[in-house]
Amino acid sequence: MSEVFRKACNQNEACVPLDWGVRTQKAVPGSSPGRGRGLFAGGHIARGEIVDRACTVFISAEQAKALDAMQPLGDFYFEHPRAKEEGLMVLGMASLCNHADQPNAHVRFVDGGPCGWVAELYALDDIPAGAEITYKYRCALWFQEVK
Repeated sequence: MSEVFRKACNQNEACVPLDWGVRTQKAVPGSSPGRGRGLFAGGHIARGEIVDRACTVFISAEQAKALDAMQPLGDFYFEHPRAKEEGLMVLGMASLCNHADQPNAHVRFVDGGPCGWVAELYALDDIPAGAEITYKYRCALWFQEVK
């Protein structure tokens, strides 16, 4: 556990002690043809491996409506796992992943209690070095999908 997170948890015993040491060069941003930015495997990623773990920022329903009108910001927040009209802005690599109907990764949200929601990007299958890391968006697509 990182020293910063350990200190935060010592101040608030209700925090969930997560291992924040998963950031590696296994996930690297890059250019995705026809899509703009994307996230790519910098090395082999094993099925089930956590690629990235990141804090989130809560977005109220009112803020989500305002963000939807602000492009490109409206494209980067996630639907809240408990309230569809609210959202979470992920402060990590998962926000760079592109959509795929047959994804090789998934984003799950862990309720960290007073520490807030945590986004975990993990591999659904083995992902070879250089492959684009994708997940299936949970909402209706608002763009023309590139196959």
